Amino acid sequence: MLDEPALRTLGLRFAERDAKDLDAYPVANVDDLKAAALLGAPFAPSLGGHGWTAAEAARAIELLASYSPSTALIWAMPLGFAGIYSMDVEVVPPEARTAWSAQVDEVTARYRAGQLYAACNSERGAGGSVAATQTTARRGADGVFRLTGDKILATSGSYADVFFSTAKVTPQDLPGAGVVEFFLVPTRTPGVEVLTDWDGFGMRSTESHTVRYQDAPAEGILGFPDFLARIQPLEYWFNLFAAIPLGCARGMLRALSTSTPAAPALRVRLNDARMRYEALRAYLLETAAAWRPAGGPEYAARVLRTKTYVGQEATALCATLFALGGGRHYRRNDPLARLLADSFAGTALRPPLPLALDAMLDQFGSSEEYA
Repeated sequence: MLDEPALRTLGLRFAERDAKDLDAYPVANVDDLKAAALLGAPFAPSLGGHGWTAAEAARAIELLASYSPSTALIWAMPLGFAGIYSMDVEVVPPEARTAWSAQVDEVTARYRAGQLYAACNSERGAGGSVAATQTTARRGADGVFRLTGDKILATSGSYADVFFSTAKVTPQDLPGAGVVEFFLVPTRTPGVEVLTDWDGFGMRSTESHTVRYQDAPAEGILGFPDFLARIQPLEYWFNLFAAIPLGCARGMLRALSTSTPAAPALRVRLNDARMRYEALRAYLLETAAAWRPAGGPEYAARVLRTKTYVGQEATALCATLFALGGGRHYRRNDPLARLLADSFAGTALRPPLPLALDAMLDQFGSSEEYA
């Protein structure tokens, strides 16, 4: 169960730390998440987690993002990873269940040991499309898959212990594989080069650097062949990503409402902003609550609609709130200015809006939801 008061206490602590150094990777914040067993919160308590649902994970990311958006983005990666590994074994193909259970045991043990899993999937020119992935994975004579290719936006950079990375693989190397699979790659292994080139407008402390793979050995694939198509895990993360700009709006509303504005016109505009925020939050949490592995094309289309709309509108809401705050916030180190910058950064590119719009157009008119 999600303990919002405890998470709020963490958020206040994180915000105080962030204010002292805007650009440094938040090591202490991540350590606190580890100590509270929050990196793997969706795992069952018996496996070291808190048994969170997908909706609780989205609520938690949104709440923490209202205090420390960069930490929330870093957290979203292992939190979503844990959510995928918490799915019911009945969804796994019978022939893969023994191997899946062994992988769950391995991953949960690593979480309990404090290891950090991070996403390393985006590529330049791919437009957010998984199918456009250029990184390849080839199986050697020793049975080990080795990845070659360049990735961008690898959150946590060298602070991560294991990247989960998309790569193309041939059916000859992996029978039954989809066009693209997730591979688990230790970050401190030969063939993995983490650059120091991240300098984002917001979210600077996430260290979302470029990563170059050159015959980098993987520990194996995530799950089983054709995992992405059969389980549809990406939608879990998309809900979490949408929660981050929404959390930025929540933080700005909290800051502007700490003392009741004297001007009636300003109170009206803040009330309007609160209604917009609450409507966006309800939409997102309803979508997140419907997440199931192998949710099907209708749910996948809904998640893209939700992420696109919530991301766009939450960012626009942040801009409105910043303007309402007045000129006293026009400073780089001001908390409202940081929330505004963070609302624009990172999450809007996961996946990019052109991909979302193309996918929504493909689905338009085919939905039976309103029949």
